[in-house]
Amino acid sequence: MGDERFSGQVAIVTGGSNGLGRATTEAFVNAGASVVVADLVDTGYFAGQPRVHTITGDVADHGLSRTAVAAANERFGRLDVLVNDAASYPDGTLLESTAEAWDRVFHVNVTGSFLMMQAFARHCVSAGTSGAIVNISTGSVKSPRPGGAAYAASKSAVETMSKVFAMELGEHGIRVNVVAPGYIDVRGWSEAFPDRAPEELRAALVQGIPLGVAGHPADIASAVLFLASAEAGHISGAVIAVDGGSGAGRFGLRRHVSKEGANVRG
Repeated sequence: MGDERFSGQVAIVTGGSNGLGRATTEAFVNAGASVVVADLVDTGYFAGQPRVHTITGDVADHGLSRTAVAAANERFGRLDVLVNDAASYPDGTLLESTAEAWDRVFHVNVTGSFLMMQAFARHCVSAGTSGAIVNISTGSVKSPRPGGAAYAASKSAVETMSKVFAMELGEHGIRVNVVAPGYIDVRGWSEAFPDRAPEELRAALVQGIPLGVAGHPADIASAVLFLASAEAGHISGAVIAVDGGSGAGRFGLRRHVSKEGANVRG
């Protein structure tokens, strides 16, 4: 039997043309939903799919959120779910970064997500309907790395916003949750910088995952669909890590576990 959890429902997925957003869009369609993809580019991946409508634009532009909501209503007649996946994540150390690059990350990741959530929530409240928002964060919020300050800090802001808006929107029946991915190998799912990570970095990342393998984009899509579904009807303000256990602790120190017994003192 197919998954029809979202039969007749409509979602907006920002950044839905590539990577995690592409996998999430495909998962929604396979579960019966129609999807408006809002992205900088239309890769053509969903060409010919009648239940996917792509609009191009920058989520940091104030008008795109209203355009996306209008497109969902005009094309599919309703709106039930918002997934904020679009993101900017250039590397740069404190000594090397430019103010322009820093601003760009926050304009896309924070302001863009805010604008999309605001437009979605205003639509739901005006229409008198409930809804679900799922924002994509990162395990780097809790475990950042050198060169990743802008991305980690911006996603920390997204997590805080999500918790605040979960409190504000609960009375309207709108839930807000977050999925925080660990290392996900998006090769084969993205034409946007699929080789940005060298093999030695990929190997180091996998070495820090207790389950021993990189995540798959479908792992994130599954978590998003769960949080957007009726099955998660009493979950709001949550941050769900999908990281193979990499955020559980200092797994890299497993080779240094002491063999001494419990009666040893030192």
